[in-house]
Amino acid sequence: MPEQLFLYGVYSIHVRPLELQGARWDAEYEIRHHDKAVQPWKTVGGDSGLPSPADAIDAAHVQAVSDIEAGAGIPKPKTFP
Repeated sequence: MPEQLFLYGVYSIHVRPLELQGARWDAEYEIRHHDKAVQPWKTVGGDSGLPSPADAIDAAHVQAVSDIEAGAGIPKPKTFP
């Protein structure tokens, strides 16, 4: 299954499924802004994986949106001297 692309505000979420042994699936996602990664690839699914690639992609998408809402990719303010 090819990499999926989701848009969320000014961010793009790139998700790709990973096939595990025994017909189980994980997915990994990366959050980008202007084609620059603001959060590197992270894996979702755990040790046992998920039953289908669609479930894995959905779980990764939900986690990425949660990360964005929690502040992933938002630049940290510079400290004053």
